[in-house]
Amino acid sequence: MANSKFLLLLLALLPALALGESGNTPDSFSIAPDPEFRSLDEKVQSLKRDVLDLSKDLSHLQDALLSPASTKVSVFVSLDPQNTLHLDSVQLQLDKRTVANYLYNRDEQQALQRGGIQRLYLGNVTIGTHELTASFIGKDATGQEKHADVTSHFEKSLAAKFVELKVSRDDANAPQLTVKEWE
Repeated sequence: MANSKFLLLLLALLPALALGESGNTPDSFSIAPDPEFRSLDEKVQSLKRDVLDLSKDLSHLQDALLSPASTKVSVFVSLDPQNTLHLDSVQLQLDKRTVANYLYNRDEQQALQRGGIQRLYLGNVTIGTHELTASFIGKDATGQEKHADVTSHFEKSLAAKFVELKVSRDDANAPQLTVKEWE
């Protein structure tokens, strides 16, 4: 048993005994960074930056090609600040084709009530006249379900088109949906 302990101790200390004093360590054991490795690391980092820049440029180019301003239309939803309506859902149709359905959660409802604007749709249409139909369902302050819809026509030109759907109240305090085109 004593011999096996001595043998284990000898095996553990053998590398230190073989190296001798601390100044006697071979160069292969030194931890100094290799200049070639550092240079390679810098090249890799530079390539990473170049790839990220190229990816960003390609993304912008893809967006410009797939959604040029001459065909782009954006539709936004907002609430009149004095409106106490809690918006539950909005449906949007362009040229009798449903392009957006949206269900609002509590946080989104509160953001709209504080004056937020939500982009409901971003898409492409041809130049010319288009029909926009929108409807919403919501609840008033008493919890009673309210709904309204609107149909409007807009003219798409070469420039991007921005349309706002605003939920407000009419003179009889009934909810209404109005369409505003932005230049």
